[in-house]
Amino acid sequence: MHKNKLIFGTGFNDNPKKFSKKKFINSINYCADQGIDIFDTADNYFNGKIQTIIGEEISRKKISIINKFQLINDKEILHKNLDRALKKLRRERIDIYMPHWPKFDMNYNLISDFAKESIGSSKIKYFGLSNFNFQMVKDFRKIFKDKLFIQLELNICNYNFNKKIIKYCKNNNIQIFAYKVSDNFPKKIESIDKLKQKYNEYEISLIWLKKKKISPIIKSLNLMHIKKNLDVFENYFKDVIRIKNNYISVPISKIKKLNSGSNVIYKNIKDAKRNKKKLFPSPIDISKEIKIYGLLKPFFVKKRENYYELLSGQARYWAYQILKKRKYLKAILVE
Repeated sequence: MHKNKLIFGTGFNDNPKKFSKKKFINSINYCADQGIDIFDTADNYFNGKIQTIIGEEISRKKISIINKFQLINDKEILHKNLDRALKKLRRERIDIYMPHWPKFDMNYNLISDFAKESIGSSKIKYFGLSNFNFQMVKDFRKIFKDKLFIQLELNICNYNFNKKIIKYCKNNNIQIFAYKVSDNFPKKIESIDKLKQKYNEYEISLIWLKKKKISPIIKSLNLMHIKKNLDVFENYFKDVIRIKNNYISVPISKIKKLNSGSNVIYKNIKDAKRNKKKLFPSPIDISKEIKIYGLLKPFFVKKRENYYELLSGQARYWAYQILKKRKYLKAILVE
């Protein structure tokens, strides 16, 4: 795998109403023909239909595949799921295979054994970890010594939260793939204001990641946008983006409004524990994970006139409360 290349992400199941199979086919073929030859997918993207389309449309082209899978503490099932992914993708080998999300009860030795067996049988070339935090990556690295890749949500806004894992990966020759590359883009950084005269926020984010030697995962069904991303990624600005410390301690008593990507909101800790709306993973499961490994992702808050609004991570918020009653939580302040 080459460093500092654009990767095409295929996770369009977050907005199925706007997904067009025809546009998707046009996009992946355009990418493969224009030099974006690394494709990021997962077993659960439209229940495997995305893998099938990739297999039908571009399997014969010279491409590399990153495939994410559900982590299960059963090696036999993991091997069966790998075989299923290979069949759908019409490939003899997947270039990078990685668990999509960690689990609080995961078995590092089992994961490592599965990875080594799959590499040994030439069904995968490399192994990786997706959405694992700094402590998890360090712990797994003690067991698994082969080349490793990391995928995580990374952008200018959450950079301060991710500084440790970025430094660790740099020192240990671990390549990072970044998604949601321009989320919560900061509004009040003087060095960025100058760049906005030439680039938009997404373009600045792509070039910033390139300077960090991190590969961005782009996602679009618009061929003009893809072409522009390709053109912009060839650029390189000398300006230094100075990111102020936006990772702050917030009084929990001041958080008055909660939001959730799932649109499921619990009003109190009692409801969160019961989990009647069946959030997965549940707030209790997330609390167990936090107790062992710490937070996977930061909290994001916005300052209102006399309170803070939690923008996302409601399940993690209640998990944090379940684990231990606290007066403060660390969060990224979004402008």
